[in-house]
Amino acid sequence: MRMPDWLATFDPDFAGAIAARLNPTPGRRVAVFDADGTLWYDDIGEAFARWLVAGDLLPGVDAAIFWDEYERRVSESRIDGYTWVVQLMAGMAEADVDLWCRQLAAAWANYRPGMKALIAGLQAEGFETWICSASNRWIVRATAAAVGIPEHQVLGIETQVVDGKLTTRPVYPRPCNQGKVDAIQKHIGVMPVFAFGDSMGDFEMLAYAEQPLVVGRRDHRDNELVRQAPGRGWPVHRF
Repeated sequence: MRMPDWLATFDPDFAGAIAARLNPTPGRRVAVFDADGTLWYDDIGEAFARWLVAGDLLPGVDAAIFWDEYERRVSESRIDGYTWVVQLMAGMAEADVDLWCRQLAAAWANYRPGMKALIAGLQAEGFETWICSASNRWIVRATAAAVGIPEHQVLGIETQVVDGKLTTRPVYPRPCNQGKVDAIQKHIGVMPVFAFGDSMGDFEMLAYAEQPLVVGRRDHRDNELVRQAPGRGWPVHRF
């Protein structure tokens, strides 16, 4: 089995599972990545929301209670909580949101060089690389270039834009849990060879792919997906 240099830094089981499926096959070959916690440390979608609140850019949002309200909503419904954060931006000009997202993406210091090298390696092998994230699509699209993924190959939570301004109306499917599979089927149209994720919000996407791959952190030992992965035969790499 051929083991490319760009896999050398990964856990042997993780790297081996990828190397075993690199041989060209007919048709499109796709690799799909979660974003936050997978391609970079921490959650840039949440960071962007905090930045908006701190800058008093979300009228009517009380900064003192915002985070507690967000966590409450996410605990009740992950997808509805993530959507609520995006809906708070209703009325903003899309051009402004895009500019702010690009500014944060340029200042973000949490990218994982190993994952960027992995993406480049897969692309060199002929794979399409996509991001499928439950963060807002504008911030994920802004960060895509930093890891080498084309902006038009980004799926994220978004709301409809009317006359250049964001609305409260979600665009479906919303990519979280089963919604990630639905979004892949709608926008990509083929089952991924590889899917990479770090949380239970990625579970259905991983189960859908030919080869699920789990990314964890050495300093986070309570990750439910990482705990479940060995029993399912899903390779894990911890950064």
